[in-house]
Amino acid sequence: MATPPQTESHRSERFAAYIAARRFDPPRPLLMRAAALAEPKDHALDAGAGALNATKYLLSAGFAHVTALDSAPASQKEAEELPADRATFVLSRFEDFRYPAGAYDLVNAEFALPFIRRESFAAVFAALLGSVKPGGVFTGQLFGLNDSWNTAESGMNFHGRNDVERLLHGFEIVELEEEDHPGKTKLGEPKHWHIFHILARRTG
Repeated sequence: MATPPQTESHRSERFAAYIAARRFDPPRPLLMRAAALAEPKDHALDAGAGALNATKYLLSAGFAHVTALDSAPASQKEAEELPADRATFVLSRFEDFRYPAGAYDLVNAEFALPFIRRESFAAVFAALLGSVKPGGVFTGQLFGLNDSWNTAESGMNFHGRNDVERLLHGFEIVELEEEDHPGKTKLGEPKHWHIFHILARRTG
């Protein structure tokens, strides 16, 4: 079976299906390690929050407040379950969110950054990293050049390892794990994955 293409025209339906499939998944180990590194735990940003698994985990891990950002109405619906005094949901694309400089002890962006339009990526990613406090933690994923979604019509962004390291200028790289292998998506579709898993601490 061929890998289903990623196109912007069908993305909203796919995001809704993905959120439904992810709803009861446990927190990913990389996020758990990132949360353990973050100190203090005053405010976290869960960017591309999806099914809000990570948001709920960060609240349980002791963060006083979590801002959850996502453009999917299905994610906004899930956010109705969050405690209003400790969580804020923002319905927005990455490109439209105003990232407050040096505001967050942890910024989490799990499997969401590749969906930023490639022409907007550099500026948006710089603003997102700039929202991490000095000494704070960033974690998330970028997709590599060998990823099977790396096509002209996807509208997504993809990177080589050297590019990823350059993008993390100003951060100490704690973990940078690369995967490059065939597999399946959360929706059960065949896909070649090329992923960089990132855990980094802001140094300045």
